[in-house]
Amino acid sequence: MANTAPSTVTLTVEHLGDVTRWRMSSAAGRAAGYDVSAYIYRGVMIDTGFHRARRALRAALSSAAIRGVVVTHWHEDHAGNTGLLASRGLSILVRADTEATLRERPSIQLYRRLIWGRPPALGGDVARFECDELECIHTPGHSADHQIVWFADTRTLFSGDLWLGVRSRLVHAVEDPYRIVDSLRRAAALGPERMFDAHRGQVARPVDALLARADWLANTLDTIARQLTEGRTDAEILQSVLGGEELASFVSLGEYSRRNLIRIVRRRLEAAR
Repeated sequence: MANTAPSTVTLTVEHLGDVTRWRMSSAAGRAAGYDVSAYIYRGVMIDTGFHRARRALRAALSSAAIRGVVVTHWHEDHAGNTGLLASRGLSILVRADTEATLRERPSIQLYRRLIWGRPPALGGDVARFECDELECIHTPGHSADHQIVWFADTRTLFSGDLWLGVRSRLVHAVEDPYRIVDSLRRAAALGPERMFDAHRGQVARPVDALLARADWLANTLDTIARQLTEGRTDAEILQSVLGGEELASFVSLGEYSRRNLIRIVRRRLEAAR
């Protein structure tokens, strides 16, 4: 089933056993290969999608029984409709720093506005969602406020943007990949039997996937550091270690790129001197 409003935005509903996936994309996002998902499990909605999908989301909500919402982090593709859901009387579980950022309405680059849209500032009171069935675990790195959603009794994990693929090499300029490694290992220690990624969907063998991502990223950071210490240039490392740049780097003017991994490691080395 698909709802479209406006015509460039799609929301596709997928049923993954007892988990429902609302997969949303815009025309610009599809051209760039990006979509994002909100999940509904036990009447709990995890993330809210991007603001340009608000009409499609509103239509989907009319046939869904949602008793509360959890927001994993402030990025506009995950929290873009938080205000809409709050205005409909839904209670929301959101970290204080996430809420503060949504109220500030930070500026975002043009490519993000084209793909996702810039949501309005969060205003008014937000009813607090309380649910004993789940636990939100702070997993910073992708963003300082990032959290995952864990249902211990069914060992079901909603990982937001923590995982994103074993060899995902694109990072925002302000990410902390060293903290991502730590967060991945803490998530793996939970022993999830099911994991749902906000962009990749359901992930097979989640513990193995989380540890593989952590190991690959840690080893890559160490390799970059070693080559920087040896005097290799950023351009050389970009090719030899990361396989060159992706289109997203040029579209985002470098805000979202593979080269950012090298820049982050260089800053860390310089700070340690």
